[in-house]
Amino acid sequence: MNLVKKTNTHYLVFLALLFPIMILMDYYLIQYLVNNEVDDILLHERERIDFHLKNDGALPPSNYLFKTEVMDNGLVPFEKFKDTLLYEAYADKKVPYRTYAYRSSINSLPVKVTLKHVLLEINELIWLLFLTTGFIILLLIIGLYFINRKIYEWAWNPFFENLSKLKKYDVTQKESIHLKSSKINEFEALNEVITTLINQIRKDFQNLKEFNENISHEIQTPLAVIRNKVVLLLESKNLDKKELQRVEAIYQETNKLSKLGKSLTLISRIENQEFKRMHSIDVRTIIENILNNMEEIIYFKNIEVSKDLHSVAVECDHILADLLFTNLIKNAVQHNKEGGGDIKIVLNKEKFEISNTGEISEIATEKLFGRFQKGSSTKESLGLGLAINQKICEIYGFRLDYARNGEVHTFSLFFKR
Repeated sequence: MNLVKKTNTHYLVFLALLFPIMILMDYYLIQYLVNNEVDDILLHERERIDFHLKNDGALPPSNYLFKTEVMDNGLVPFEKFKDTLLYEAYADKKVPYRTYAYRSSINSLPVKVTLKHVLLEINELIWLLFLTTGFIILLLIIGLYFINRKIYEWAWNPFFENLSKLKKYDVTQKESIHLKSSKINEFEALNEVITTLINQIRKDFQNLKEFNENISHEIQTPLAVIRNKVVLLLESKNLDKKELQRVEAIYQETNKLSKLGKSLTLISRIENQEFKRMHSIDVRTIIENILNNMEEIIYFKNIEVSKDLHSVAVECDHILADLLFTNLIKNAVQHNKEGGGDIKIVLNKEKFEISNTGEISEIATEKLFGRFQKGSSTKESLGLGLAINQKICEIYGFRLDYARNGEVHTFSLFFKR
């Protein structure tokens, strides 16, 4: 849920809870004010009646006078307002009235005077005022909601435009990012921080990329020289058996160091997303080509290969796709048993699965895809092949799983997460 929608939802929930309370308070407030007005009218009428009783000794004509009753002298003075229903013959029904009873005297005779005021039109007025104010409050709430929404759209528009630019921004591009300015100080401050960070990241990325390229190039050159010199030593007839073994070890380690540099550089390039070309790759063709290229090694190790391949196309870089499946198949061949080993390959639209027999791995399954983690004691293994595969899968949304059952090792490459 985005911020605007979440904020508006909280506002609506709050207003939904507050609105009934506001309506009830509005109704009782209007009723209280109207009743107060009616009470003032009846009190004013009492003052007029008391004035005439004092001066004339008789009740004056009054539209509000309901009835008078003789009382005992011992009763204390009292006043009482009351809402009641009185039958009216002209309407043939009971009509709401508000009455006011108080103690007075006529010619020294204590009486109870009751005044009345019809509430029929007053109640209609209360409901009219209530509905009107309720409607106004409802319009106000709806208006505030839409005004608030427009304000959010106006205020947050630069933010969402900048967010869209940031999503599309590629650190490999040379141009710096240009964010849309805003009249809101907080967004302007955020733009400045983001621009500074991106420029620094872009600068660091370019420096790191140049460093990797330079170090890779500079290492490969002396390694090539060392290999050539070692080859000359190996061809020399002046070395004894022990010296020859030492020179061969140097040659092997030099080759391993060269492969290590290339593999680490490749991982760095993959992490930096330098492989952006997208092709429709025929996976079955790639697998068959790899198996054909490794046919001699498979035959030499006497490995039985069974395959069930269907035509499958995926979208990815051709170089990385070839590298991904080469590593998986090479891994199955390299770590297989010599003489009597098996490899089973299954390819369908859901996954590519390859199983091979081999020695029981000592490394934990969850650590197998880490760098420099070897699934066996093979000297030629650098422990980087599966790490490279994992990086490739992260780029294209594939999922690579590993399972083992005794001496059977299975890698499953799912084309969709």
